[in-house]
Amino acid sequence: MSRIKLESALVENEHLVIIGAQRSGSTMLYGILDQHPEISMTKPVRPEPKYFLSGDCNYEDYFTQVFKNSKNTTWLGEKSTSYYELSDVAQRIKQTIPNAKLIVIMRNPVERAISNYRFSVKNGLENRSLKEVFIDQQPPPLLSSDISVDPFNYLGRGEYYTLLTPYYEVFDRDQILPLIFEDLFEQNSYDIIWRYLGVRSHGIIHDARYKNESSSVNDDIPLEILEVLYNHYDSHNAQLQAHLDLDLTNWNFDYAINK
Repeated sequence: MSRIKLESALVENEHLVIIGAQRSGSTMLYGILDQHPEISMTKPVRPEPKYFLSGDCNYEDYFTQVFKNSKNTTWLGEKSTSYYELSDVAQRIKQTIPNAKLIVIMRNPVERAISNYRFSVKNGLENRSLKEVFIDQQPPPLLSSDISVDPFNYLGRGEYYTLLTPYYEVFDRDQILPLIFEDLFEQNSYDIIWRYLGVRSHGIIHDARYKNESSSVNDDIPLEILEVLYNHYDSHNAQLQAHLDLDLTNWNFDYAINK
């Protein structure tokens, strides 16, 4: 990219970053954003850029590495769902793109944890049973290769309040859009996203191509495991609900077993 184009981008482009959460509909969200004519998401969707997971960050390097194949649009976006798991990332993003808009999409943490576990099983990383993981808490298998974040952190990734606190400490509240998967995608209502970014809807509709395994996963899970998981998240959900003024009643144990 020429210096002239880079300097122009430094002035003209807005940046959005999907910072999490894994197994919560982030790929579907990426697909929705990428349909918009005013938004250019990084390509391909996988592997994710994960630029801010390491130190030495600067805008010129970020722009040329991550957006070298991007269209000339108002918004440039990336999805790296490991970001919200590491507290140092918040400060790195703030220092590099201080006016960035961040989006975090959160899913019922019990369903997210189970989906995450099944994803690890499917990809040959996990060989323990659900009971061995969540009740017996047996040590995880040894990994044969380096992975950027712990693939077995099934519980920790759903402790949203703790993970988002570093972001709310360095970014203004209006720079972070928290989305609840069950609310947003069951209703197929994206107006909240377009208002947040200050763009028109352009008739964007739900695109099933980007749907991951984010449907309900409770049906075949033993009740004792569900109870342990829901009890684990009770206090975390209460903190998140109070801090962000969200309605998370659908994330409680009684709702889950009666729906």
